[in-house]
Amino acid sequence: MKDDLKSNLKRLERLFQIRQTYVSVAEAGVKTAEGEIRKLEAAENLVAGNIEHTRAVIAYRQTATGHDLQSGEKYIQALQKQREFIQQSLNNATSNLEQRRREWTEAMREQKVIENVQARRLHQWERADNVNVQKQQDDASVGRYVRTRRRHD
Repeated sequence: MKDDLKSNLKRLERLFQIRQTYVSVAEAGVKTAEGEIRKLEAAENLVAGNIEHTRAVIAYRQTATGHDLQSGEKYIQALQKQREFIQQSLNNATSNLEQRRREWTEAMREQKVIENVQARRLHQWERADNVNVQKQQDDASVGRYVRTRRRHD
């Protein structure tokens, strides 16, 4: 039984290490997704700033021809399409981040379960070892008692 518990502990330790790797991978996925969101938000802010700047240039231009206004409006439309694409990518990245966080949470929960089982098995092994040691001590005490009784009889 003692060897069986010891082998169970070794298996649980290997399983714990595997789960730890899963947690690390999931955490890296969360960090990557968060970085992607930050990058997309910065791109969206840049495009929004370009749109506002172009509108301001058009509004305050003293000598603007029809062609200048038309090309400025086309540029703004292109920026708005780019902004829509970035917003769509941002929505996808946000969904991806939520999925990665769920995976990370699940991996951490599974790791905690393994830790609890591992602690329980270790306690079981220690208890079995203590019982075995106590049994050996009891046998030794009984043996000494029997030997001393035989000498006195």
